Amino acid sequence: MQKINKKMTIHEVLEKCPKSDSVLQKHFGFCAGCPGAKLETVALGAHLHNKDVNQIITEINEIYNQKEK
Repeated sequence: MQKINKKMTIHEVLEKCPKSDSVLQKHFGFCAGCPGAKLETVALGAHLHNKDVNQIITEINEIYNQKEK
């Protein structure tokens, strides 16, 4: 079951799964320090960076699910 979704802000994702920073950096660049991180959803970030939101969410949830084991 996925815990992270595309409607979450980048800030929410980083709070819930700090290790997701590597995925976000790979797809978006420097997210943690971006002023828009508290307002921008993963879906919007993917759209703005011309990336596949489903791929990003899958990668983040793989990391998140490892954390839960």
